[in-house]
Amino acid sequence: MNNKYLIEAYNKEDWLFNLNDGTEEVHQFTMPEGPRMKNECSDTIYQKGDHVNYHIHEKGCETFYIAKGSVEVTVRGKRCVITEGDILHLPPNTAHGFTYLEDGTVWRELFHDIDMAGGTINKNRIKDNYPGMYEEPEFRAWYLDRIKNFPREEPVHVKIIGKEEMREVRPQGFGFSTFVFDKAVFKQKVGRWETDNVHEIWLAEMERGVRIDWNRPYDESNLFFVAKGAVTFNILGEEFTARADSIVHIPKFTKFSIIVQENGTQVFDYGCTARMLDLLEDYDALISGDPHYFDDDKVRERFLHKYDCYITGPISFIPTVNNRIKTDVKLRLNSMACHLFFDFMRQRAAEAGKKYMQDETGRIF
Repeated sequence: MNNKYLIEAYNKEDWLFNLNDGTEEVHQFTMPEGPRMKNECSDTIYQKGDHVNYHIHEKGCETFYIAKGSVEVTVRGKRCVITEGDILHLPPNTAHGFTYLEDGTVWRELFHDIDMAGGTINKNRIKDNYPGMYEEPEFRAWYLDRIKNFPREEPVHVKIIGKEEMREVRPQGFGFSTFVFDKAVFKQKVGRWETDNVHEIWLAEMERGVRIDWNRPYDESNLFFVAKGAVTFNILGEEFTARADSIVHIPKFTKFSIIVQENGTQVFDYGCTARMLDLLEDYDALISGDPHYFDDDKVRERFLHKYDCYITGPISFIPTVNNRIKTDVKLRLNSMACHLFFDFMRQRAAEAGKKYMQDETGRIF
């Protein structure tokens, strides 16, 4: 391991452990934390033709990032193909199953309220100590019930749709809300309403030179995934650069800062417990009404703390009136309610056999 904070996804020395039962290979990066079992992160490697049977989890959220390859996903009786850079987020009681379409597909996983690592360890323990037992239908049914994994019958009448139409899929470029600043773009990939108020997931697309400091210790850990580019972290005086396919895990009560080293760097904040959507929306409202609202450092600090955000000092990508640079904030809201509304309207239109709405590209709603 290079250091205690940096995990390079394809460097086996950085893995906590590696499990391979012949059907899947798991590279474990972090273990579940706290009563909500947050921030468990791993890669599972699948080969072409591998299949995960249709099932639901009665508790726990799963978020999958396609680091390599492509996957046919069936969710709630609908099916689409997702590819590298896409995200699939599954709340509890969401029926799902997968077929992997390429050798070496990398399924980067994030869990909370579900001890997936513990389940994988137990499954391998059973297979090692009691050959054949895990495959016995009666035992398997009992075991799956114990871990609140409810097997479903494979759907027969599946609706084939585009991935943009499946609300659990977040294609590249998608954001429920997108905030554009001078040197950074923030896109919300997973909302707090989808995680039982545990966290949000954001993608930050940043330019070289952006610096953010967290110099006030606080009681939440952080988990970042660098998807593209390079970011230098300084954690309690230890400095290192995280590049593409790196995970950075920062414990509670730990001061740190980041400096972006390359244009077009993409960083996912996987462990965002701050109310970031509320913060950015309210920031936009306040600065629009009074450009000088945040001139006072104390006012800015109190504002951030209100949303459980502990960034300190000036934020390099947010210009201020003091340096005579105009703040450019553009907000696009694309809520789940809109998706559900348009799903309903498309269904009504299909029943009526006519177009209901059409956008500027000619796409029919």
